[in-house]
Amino acid sequence: MTKLIIDTTCDRNIEMEQQYDFEVIPLSITLDNKTYLDGEEITVDAVYEAMRSGVVPTTSQISYGSLTKALDKSIQENEDMIYMSFSSEMSGTYQFAHQVIEEYKEKYPERKIALIDSRGGSGGAALIALQALKMIEAGKSFDEIVHQMEWNIEHVYYKFTLRDLKWLVKGGRVNKTTGYVGTALNIKPYLTVEDGFIQLSKLVRGQKKLYKKLIDDVKKGAENFKDQTIGISHGDDEETARKIEAMIKEELPECQTQLFRLGSVLGTHIGIGGVGVFYFDERPEWYQN
Repeated sequence: MTKLIIDTTCDRNIEMEQQYDFEVIPLSITLDNKTYLDGEEITVDAVYEAMRSGVVPTTSQISYGSLTKALDKSIQENEDMIYMSFSSEMSGTYQFAHQVIEEYKEKYPERKIALIDSRGGSGGAALIALQALKMIEAGKSFDEIVHQMEWNIEHVYYKFTLRDLKWLVKGGRVNKTTGYVGTALNIKPYLTVEDGFIQLSKLVRGQKKLYKKLIDDVKKGAENFKDQTIGISHGDDEETARKIEAMIKEELPECQTQLFRLGSVLGTHIGIGGVGVFYFDERPEWYQN
C-alpha cells in the first residue's frame, strides 16, 4: 500500500479530507514573535484575522519532528511513501526533506520512499494530490503513481488574481511606489507560477479586465482537455471564487470544479482576497474526475 504525504502548502477541502487517507505535515507560522504549527496550533481564520489587523506573518519550513512523525507512522503500518513537497524554489522544505528521506531509505531498504518537488503549491498541488489519491484507491503501483505525478507537475498551470497590490508590496515582490500608484489607478496584479516561483505576470487596470484575462487564459490553456476538474483556491474570499467558478463553467461547460481555501502559509504571501485557478494543459495518461 502507498501513503501520500503532503504539507500545508497543498490546499485541501472537506471532500478531499473525508474521502481519502493521507498525511499532512505542517509548516510554521510566526505571529508577534510566537511560532505555531500551521493547521495544528493555529487556524487559517486566526492567521487571516491577524493579517486584517495589520500583522505581517512570517513562515518557515517543516520541522524534523513533523516529517519523521509522518514517515514513522507509515513505516509502522508497512506502507510505501510519496511525499510531495512545496516548491524547492520557494522554500527549503524540499532540500531538508531530501536529507531526512535519504536516511530513511538507507535505514529501511525494504520500503519504497519518494520525494517529489511540486514546483508550486496551493490548488495546483491539490490537483496533483487528488489524482495520486485516486490512483492509490484504484490500486496503481508505487512507480506508476510517481511517474504520473511527475508528469502532472509539468502540465499543471497556475493563474492568480489579487484584490490589490498591498501584500505584494509587504512581501517585497512589488516596490512601494508601484504599489501606491497601482492602487490609486485601480491596477490589479495577475500572477503565475513559472519554474517553481510565483511570478508577477501582468498589472491589469480594473477588476473586469482582470477577470476577462484570467478566464481567457484558462479557456485557451484547457482547450485540449475540456472535461477535466479545474481547481479554484481563494484567500478568504469565497464570493469571488464562486463568481470565477461560474465564469469558467460558462466558457468550459464540460469541466468540473473543486473549490479550496488557500492555506495560512501561502495566504501570508499572496494576501487576503487572492483567487487562484489551476488546470492541466493536456489529458494525463491516467486521469479520473
